[in-house]
Formats: sequence, C-alpha cells, structure tokens
Amino acid sequence: MRKLLLIVLLVRFFSLFADEPLIKPEEEPDLYKTEISQVTPQSGISTGHVIAYGHYIKPPYKFEIMEDALLFLNGVRIYPALPSKFEIERKKREKIMIEEMYRETNRLAKPYFDKQDSLFEKIRRVYKAVEQEMGRDKAIDSVFKIAEEDTLAFILDTTLFGRDDCYIDIEYAVAGYDSPVDIILKLHGSDSTSGFRPRKVRDINMMKEYVNNMKMLTERVLRNHTVIIYTCEDSGFHSEYDLWKILKILKSNILDMNEKISKLSEITNENAAKELVYNFNPSEWPEKKVDK
Repeated sequence: MRKLLLIVLLVRFFSLFADEPLIKPEEEPDLYKTEISQVTPQSGISTGHVIAYGHYIKPPYKFEIMEDALLFLNGVRIYPALPSKFEIERKKREKIMIEEMYRETNRLAKPYFDKQDSLFEKIRRVYKAVEQEMGRDKAIDSVFKIAEEDTLAFILDTTLFGRDDCYIDIEYAVAGYDSPVDIILKLHGSDSTSGFRPRKVRDINMMKEYVNNMKMLTERVLRNHTVIIYTCEDSGFHSEYDLWKILKILKSNILDMNEKISKLSEITNENAAKELVYNFNPSEWPEKKVDK
C-alpha cells in the first residue's frame, strides 16, 4: 500500500522532468559508436548484404556458432545483438535520477503515509473487535462508518477472495493528483498473492535451437539478395534497394547530420539511423553509383 502511494507521487514528480534529456545530443556520437573486428573469409555466401551496428560487413559471409548460444558472422556477433552503450548509459542516469526523486518524494509523502497508516490500523482494529463480537456484516458496517469520516477514503467496496476471507477495496485520494490509488486492504484471511516466481533459466538446447533458426533464416535472406540491418535493439530485413538508398543518404554532401538521421529513420528506426551515421566509414562500404 505504501509503495503504491509512493509510486503515484513518484510518477507525478518524474513527469515534471520528462522533457529534460538524460543524454545531451553532443554525447550521442561516442555512445552510438561501436568498434567491430570483422574478418572476411575466403569463401562463403556471396549474395546479399549485411550491415551490423552501423558497419557494412563485406562478403562473402560465413556463420559461426560459439558458446552454444552466440551467432557470429564474419567474426562479428549478430545474435543476440551486442548491448547498446547508449541504452546502458541512459538507464544508469535514469536510475540515479529516480533514486534522487524517490528520496524527495519520500520526504514529501510522509504526511500521507502517516495518515494512511493511522486510518488503516484503525480499520483493522475495529473490524477485528466487532467481527469477534457481532460477526462479519456488523464489522463491515463499522469499517464503512470509519471510512466515511475520512475524506481520503471516498469509495469503499467489499471484496471476497474466499469463504473465510474479507478484503476491502479502497480508492485512496492523493492531494494534487488526478487519479486515486487503488488499495486492497486485508481485514481477515490469508494473503491472496503468492509473490513473484523466479524466472526459469532457458534450457541450453532451446538456446541452440534459437541460434540455429536465426542462422538458417539469415542464410535464406542473404541468398535472396536482401539487406539485413542489425541494430543494438533488433534486426530488420530490407531490400537491396534500401542498401543503396542508405548509402546515398550517408554519402550526401547536402544533408546535415540531423537530416540524415531523419531520412534513415524512415527506412530503419532512430537508433539504427544514429548507429549508421556515427559509425559510417566510406572505406567499409561497396563502391557503386548511388544516384539511381
């Protein structure tokens, strides 16, 4: 209950800073740059094209499965994708900001917590005493009367999870916030929640199957002369025409950086576009006229 109220207040404070970028534009190039060490084999798949983390991977293409669950192409890990330095830094700063706001929210929310604790303790105490003497119905009536006297608990309903259980559903108003907090308060019976269950570790055979499926899919796509773009988030499959369109945008002397990112985002997505712009090395890419 306390956590619910705190989250509501935290969301309210977080919204005040939503327009402030955690990472400044001038910091982006270093965070989007990814160094790779591609190795071009003597033989392999000679059709199709691959762009990995903003770099063009030169054909022919050879796949390797390493550590049972990692797929490499020409020495570059493509599945699962490499982690994003930008996202790692963004989440790190977001965590610091939330922790600071949490401390401030805790301080400001203390009066609400104190009043809430007092109200709920009184409800529990009265329910227990009346229920023992006069039964459940009289106990619930007594709880209603207590809640009606408190302006913060303005809606009450009974919720039964079992024959011998009794809970009340309270919509608890928070000053300065439009939506109330919905709280389930146990009056009698066992807890209705069992908590979180630990996530099951994937079986290694399943991981092998995922990697093999990804390898077969990629091989098929390459043989169909389709461009594969791997970003820090996911992979996208595109036509060969998109490759030359991307290269034309990257080589443009008319478009500025932001315009290039905007146009590339229309083909891929914003993160992939920034990877392409910030990692662009003309010497990596194939020589071809891009004005057609």
